[in-house]
Amino acid sequence: MDTIGKKIKYIRKEKGLTQKNLADEIKITKQQVSNIENELCNPSIDFLSKMILYFNVNSNWLLADIGDPFIKNSPEKLEDMHKQILKEVEEMFQKRGL
Repeated sequence: MDTIGKKIKYIRKEKGLTQKNLADEIKITKQQVSNIENELCNPSIDFLSKMILYFNVNSNWLLADIGDPFIKNSPEKLEDMHKQILKEVEEMFQKRGL
């Protein structure tokens, strides 16, 4: 199982983005992206939510290494799925006290 940092880097490269491009898109610094990819810090729930929403990332793959990296569905279906995913991610973080 790859780490979250490695998965973030994979997503970034698959989307053809530099760390600076990703940072600008997610509204964080390039250094924060670098720190996350290099496992120097954990991504925030906001960061993970944006990765899931902006890039149609499969949260099951990102968090539990289940399924494919990207979701391939209609925009309406994706929106419903993303709302449910965000709720589950928030609950997971609350249970872990993060």
